[in-house]
Amino acid sequence: MTRVDEINAQIAKLEAQRKDVMLEERANVLAKMKADIKLYGFKTSEFKGVLATRKKRGTGPAAKKTLAKKTAK
Repeated sequence: MTRVDEINAQIAKLEAQRKDVMLEERANVLAKMKADIKLYGFKTSEFKGVLATRKKRGTGPAAKKTLAKKTAK
């Protein structure tokens, strides 16, 4: 096995570890966020616009089509 093959194997192993750790940390972050939302009494209406999708924000393909139609008129 060449040195390059060894490094590629290490990279693959680290990427797999990274994926597992990210999933674990993601679950922890989400649990903390839920607890904080409950603790401070946030309502879903307070997040309106903050958590909008790209389509709603106007940066996706649908927004570009709409913009093109508006500018063509």
